[in-house]
Amino acid sequence: MRLKTIIIPVLLLLTGLFITGCEDKNCNCYCSSFDAQELILNDTVELKYSELYCNPEYEFRLSFDSLSDSRCPLGAVCIWEGNAEVRLIVQSSEHGSNTFRLNTNEMFLTDTMVNGFRYELIDVLPYPEVDQDYQLDDYTLQLIISD
Repeated sequence: MRLKTIIIPVLLLLTGLFITGCEDKNCNCYCSSFDAQELILNDTVELKYSELYCNPEYEFRLSFDSLSDSRCPLGAVCIWEGNAEVRLIVQSSEHGSNTFRLNTNEMFLTDTMVNGFRYELIDVLPYPEVDQDYQLDDYTLQLIISD
């Protein structure tokens, strides 16, 4: 009996929150439910490591969660230019979650199509320098996403 007196008010509260949570038909609950930066298409966007970006119009989220940087540091003499590879995660209300990798070196994949959008890696900043240590939080991707 005591369990009923707790469960019923909780269920009523959750139902009320669900109904009023998106009563405005223009409300984008897919993006507003997350602490995310707005993701603009057809322009160069900058993504910081582990931050979430969201496009409310097409209801997808994007983040980058790993980086492998073997580019030749400024001030060093190298045999080849090297490569920075990033792993991106796209989550969509329609297509679920997709993971893919893009590279700065044109010998590898620098752009791809995912769920009808073209993702093109422009640059990974900062460019490495000799005797300089970087943490993942220091990195920003420059990316163009086009529809």
